[in-house]
Amino acid sequence: MSIYAIMIDSQHAKVFSFADGEVTHHAYHRHEPEHHTGHSGDADKNSEHFFHQVATHLTGATKLLLMGPGLGKEHFKSHLEKHHAQDLAQKIIAVDTVDHPTDPQLVAHAREVFAAHHIAL
Repeated sequence: MSIYAIMIDSQHAKVFSFADGEVTHHAYHRHEPEHHTGHSGDADKNSEHFFHQVATHLTGATKLLLMGPGLGKEHFKSHLEKHHAQDLAQKIIAVDTVDHPTDPQLVAHAREVFAAHHIAL
């Protein structure tokens, strides 16, 4: 069983994997040029690339919890619904707003959400 909690904003993502009582995590950072050209198409393309990187890590997920401080989690959810409707979007159990907690706080929050949804870790 692959259960993931994802903390995501427009620039960073942390993917926490829960398996056999262990928690591991992997960090992703959005990479793009420092200068801003004003071309929203370029920003959208970079967002899609970033979201694809994160989604690739979630292959085989059985449950997903999306968390984040702003709209990044909603944009990622929309990405999953558009590009991964059959394999990942259906696995989302909750989308929660959290404001930059520490990693231990994220894990504790994820455990609470999973327990509330009767998901054994």
